[in-house]
Amino acid sequence: MILILTKIALYGLGVVGGRLVTPWFGVTSSWLNILLNISITIGFIILLEVIWSKITTGRIKSLSLNEPEDLYKVDKSELSKAIMVLSDSFKEDVLVKKLFGKSADRRRDLTSFGEFLLKHCYMYGSVYATSDKFEGVIAIIQGENSNMTLWRMIRSGSIFAFLRMGIKVFIKMGTVMSPIDIVRRKQMKNRNFIYIQIIGVCHHNQGMGYGGMMLKQVIAIAEDFNLPLYLETETESNVRFYERYGFKIREKMKLPLINQEMWAMVREVNED
Repeated sequence: MILILTKIALYGLGVVGGRLVTPWFGVTSSWLNILLNISITIGFIILLEVIWSKITTGRIKSLSLNEPEDLYKVDKSELSKAIMVLSDSFKEDVLVKKLFGKSADRRRDLTSFGEFLLKHCYMYGSVYATSDKFEGVIAIIQGENSNMTLWRMIRSGSIFAFLRMGIKVFIKMGTVMSPIDIVRRKQMKNRNFIYIQIIGVCHHNQGMGYGGMMLKQVIAIAEDFNLPLYLETETESNVRFYERYGFKIREKMKLPLINQEMWAMVREVNED
């Protein structure tokens, strides 16, 4: 509710600002007026994000982490390969089905969603594959950088992938996914941590140990720097999988609109 009210308030500021500013430019077209209102609204959002970032930056400094010994670091030119891995990995995922339905565009939307996540993580974190054959992919990001602000979405280029899904999916995803960021901020408040944003293995490579191998590599880095690990999963069977690697359920949430359960899990430092 707070998130919705905030968006309404910011849009209201944009409309008011547009009505005050448009006469200066002699704008008479209704479409140009709407465009200017939207631009001013976005400007307000980015300004507030920058102010908040200035206030919070420096409280918890990010660390320069080691590279995993046995994982392949994905280059920017190879992001398309990583995106296809995730698209294949999550095509039967329960959350994906509820988000994108059974439409003919579901594969396109899933690919755009993977691009949205990986572009953000590539700029503010790291993306790795099991090898140069891309059997599986894992994307990690540290601490406060896990929060997807509008400015970070624009700067990383991930917002264009988001917009390609269409305005209806854009609005739906914004509403559905909002509790995820809220819970993560609450659970990891005032702490530095490694966020496993997404992990996936190609369908024909699943069950061969690639997921566990990637997790072990990231766990080793977390232990080297005494950092907790944080992730979310929407699949109860995955909860059991992560528990075998020392993760524990921190909170269970229910995503709005689609009524989907999701588990927030943390692996504390030096957990067996």
